[in-house]
Amino acid sequence: MTSICWKSAVTWSLLGLMFLLFALVVGPPPALAWDLGQLWIDTTSLPADTVLYEVNEDMYLQDAAGNFVTSPVPGGRRMAVAQLAGWSKLGTPLCPAWVVLVSPAAKKCAVNVRGADDLSLATGQGTVAGTFAVVVQGDNPVDGDEFVIMTGCFHGDADLSPAFAGRAPLGYIKNGVVTVDGGGQKFGFTGTFRLPIKLNTTTTTRDLLQLDAYYVNDSGLPVWVKANERSLGVPTVRLEIKF
Repeated sequence: MTSICWKSAVTWSLLGLMFLLFALVVGPPPALAWDLGQLWIDTTSLPADTVLYEVNEDMYLQDAAGNFVTSPVPGGRRMAVAQLAGWSKLGTPLCPAWVVLVSPAAKKCAVNVRGADDLSLATGQGTVAGTFAVVVQGDNPVDGDEFVIMTGCFHGDADLSPAFAGRAPLGYIKNGVVTVDGGGQKFGFTGTFRLPIKLNTTTTTRDLLQLDAYYVNDSGLPVWVKANERSLGVPTVRLEIKF
């Protein structure tokens, strides 16, 4: 055991030294759009009020008569049910300030969502709705958050026409409404879906580092899908919510 740990420490030290020498010779790396040095997302500075990732999804196709089919047909619809998980900033509707009374160490809240959409295959537009639970750390500080402190439901208009039309791997939620159980508080919201893609290496915009998946940001630039933006190692759809 001692030998293995010692060899591992030497290996990592050598690697660290190599990277340091490389940095001294080459200089600081350029500010690439996909931020290659940041393997893990900083959940204390989220890019939106709430950021969710699609852990899994069950999708179905229907024809115009409502029959289930195995491929898209004219007049058909795409229907799906998904489980999402992510975080909400402290002080936002899904992580109100009183959370620290329940969990004094909380810097953010974990959010679990079960959602469903119903979209026209012709337009990419339709509806989205579902339920959510806000959770904080419970009786095991090692595993994920699980103690439910708030529940509620949501609905809105979904527009995935950019993705359906092949223009951009993006979609949107408009006119969204969150309703909190109990007090019945309501909050409006908007959302942006970012679908993971592989860059087309046959064009002038080449994927020089051959990374496997990217999101596209609001400027149309690729942003690498980081290690913790995956479910069982598979790149996930990211949903950014703003209240």
